[in-house]
Amino acid sequence: MFNIKELFKEEELTETSSGTFKTICTDCGLQGGRTEGFILFPETNTSYCHSSHKWFTLLETFALKNKIIRCLDGRDKEQKHSVLTGELYKQTLDELKENFSEEEYDDILDSIGIRKEIELPNNGKLISEFATELAKKIKREQIFFYRADTKKVIEIGKIKHSNGDIEYNGFINVDSNRFITLIERYYRPWCKIYTKNGEMIIHKSMPQNIAGTVLVSDNFRDEMPIINRIFYVQIPIIYNGKLTFPRKGYDKRFASWLPYNSPSISNPDMKLIEAKKILNDLFGEFCFKSEQDKVNAISAFITPYLRGLFTAFNVRTPVFIYEANRERAGKDYLANLTGILYEGFALEEPPLSTSDKMQNNSDELRKKILSAMISGRKRLHFSNNKGYLNNATFESITTAERWADRILGKSENLTFDNELDFSLSGNIGMTLTPDLANRSRFIRLFLDIEDANSRRFATPNLHEWVIENKNLILSALYSIVKNWIDNGCPDGSLPYSSFSQWAKICGGIMECAELGNPCVIDKDVSGISTDSETTDMKTLFEICYENKPETWIKKHEIIEIIKQYGDSSFAYYDWDKKSDQTRFGLRFLKYIGRILSDIKLIVKDNTIRPARWEFRFEKEKRDGYLGKLGNSYPSLYLIYNRENNYIENLPTLPTLPKSDREIQFWEAEECKNIKPNYTKEDILNWIKANSNYDYRDMYNKFGVGCLKFRNELKKEGLI
Repeated sequence: MFNIKELFKEEELTETSSGTFKTICTDCGLQGGRTEGFILFPETNTSYCHSSHKWFTLLETFALKNKIIRCLDGRDKEQKHSVLTGELYKQTLDELKENFSEEEYDDILDSIGIRKEIELPNNGKLISEFATELAKKIKREQIFFYRADTKKVIEIGKIKHSNGDIEYNGFINVDSNRFITLIERYYRPWCKIYTKNGEMIIHKSMPQNIAGTVLVSDNFRDEMPIINRIFYVQIPIIYNGKLTFPRKGYDKRFASWLPYNSPSISNPDMKLIEAKKILNDLFGEFCFKSEQDKVNAISAFITPYLRGLFTAFNVRTPVFIYEANRERAGKDYLANLTGILYEGFALEEPPLSTSDKMQNNSDELRKKILSAMISGRKRLHFSNNKGYLNNATFESITTAERWADRILGKSENLTFDNELDFSLSGNIGMTLTPDLANRSRFIRLFLDIEDANSRRFATPNLHEWVIENKNLILSALYSIVKNWIDNGCPDGSLPYSSFSQWAKICGGIMECAELGNPCVIDKDVSGISTDSETTDMKTLFEICYENKPETWIKKHEIIEIIKQYGDSSFAYYDWDKKSDQTRFGLRFLKYIGRILSDIKLIVKDNTIRPARWEFRFEKEKRDGYLGKLGNSYPSLYLIYNRENNYIENLPTLPTLPKSDREIQFWEAEECKNIKPNYTKEDILNWIKANSNYDYRDMYNKFGVGCLKFRNELKKEGLI
């Protein structure tokens, strides 16, 4: 029988007159006087800490000695349930097995009676019955979970480092071999065999085929706690209308797992001024190109902290792009502050684009995204991108709230909620597609000194500082969120239609704390991540308007203007090649109706073949309203003067031309005093004389009523 004294070295113990043993509490350090301190009771295999006034069983004492729990986590005198549950229990058994031999390990488990007997399926006992019995016993241990999206029984993976620190590394599918050994930490499987001497009970491991069957059995899966996500820090979550935080370990409310050693808020009452100072100090030594770049950097840093404030965890957020004018400016060092805080390490993924030849491998990215979702990751940062970043898979994942893909080598599709945050970095020469540019927030660094390595910093190892001060940083983030809530949760003042919730919440939180707004329009087109296509077309609009303002011209004339006046932006087209002309034409047609540099591109008649289209570049006079359909205008707020009881400063809407359909009937109210000065016969004769007429020409000649006569002539079969 193993005794609690054997957990300690002989020199660590002092025997008391009452037959107990006194030692130093490994958590609080209390030694105490003659009968106080941390006391061991060998007869009952229990212990007691006079500092916390808590009791511990033999296994809990071992967990306390190995810093898995604290003395405050012990049990009250009358408390019967164990303080070791789920991962804490599993970690204690892992440590126990490492510290003692196999024989001692079995002796300890037998001494405390934690390994229960369970009969294997055999001799009339069905596998389904065994699966149900095992599931009901094991589910309260919270070591196995079920993920509906992968349809797998999983466990929380972990790595133990040489210094004793535990690092959790996501979800791991439980295979049959792993299942057999894990079960034997909690239960001793047995079965009956029959010999010539009669029935005999033997202990044996669960057969692999039975383990595999149990893992795919609904009887087992349905009893396991459902899990969807891993949190690595305690983030604020709006739950049933109230602000709360996920519990450490398994939290049924959010189907989540939070490591027991995760950082937490150390100062929930931190003042806003102190929180802002921490953030400003954290970002204060980076060479941001402008103040707005610093604002965007702070928004990237706090965005993962805000996921619980959105209406769903998979609400999409922008891609954060870290740019620099040269190497060694610190772009990835800056980006990795986010990874260190929320994941515990600075992990960089290979670049999405590696050259000017558009080598963007979508297949590899799909594999990486699927793997990240299976393991439960929450962030991907792609470093040192070069050339033209044109990856359809990446553009799709940035705005997709759910993601589905096929497992490599299998005809099995998996579907996940997309809770990933994305960022990437690159230096001068990297360009983006219009879609990606419009889904991104840019964080630009500009380093002007010759030797980047000669810089001196007040905090030379900022990453180490973040690791050591996670609790302080989380307190600062909570302070600015609490400040926003205390002020009524105002929305951000600037829209961002692609990420509207993020704009309202992140923008509102930052504005409320006077930290700026990350939705400010990026007007810096000189940076490295310029949307190359839109930039080229902007140049085209400008030179075409300069040479042919307000004039109808054809595509070949536009090409001639580019060849004569265009700059290097169009050097990649060989205008003598039909394929390049076609490629340009398809690209050009996307910009019909667009306004660039206050110049609008319109087409004269889109009912004819595109090869015969005529185009015009004209200066656009905008009224400030976007997204008008037809001639409708949004309603305007009226300014009411209560004292004089009248409406003042009422905006005057511009007089809009009527559509052809609205003006073709002179019976209309606005046309009641207008009478046609021509007859239906006049219209018939004109149409016969102008067989290739355009209805606009007819309207310009005859005015109101001519379209009505034309329709009547068509019905009568005269034209």
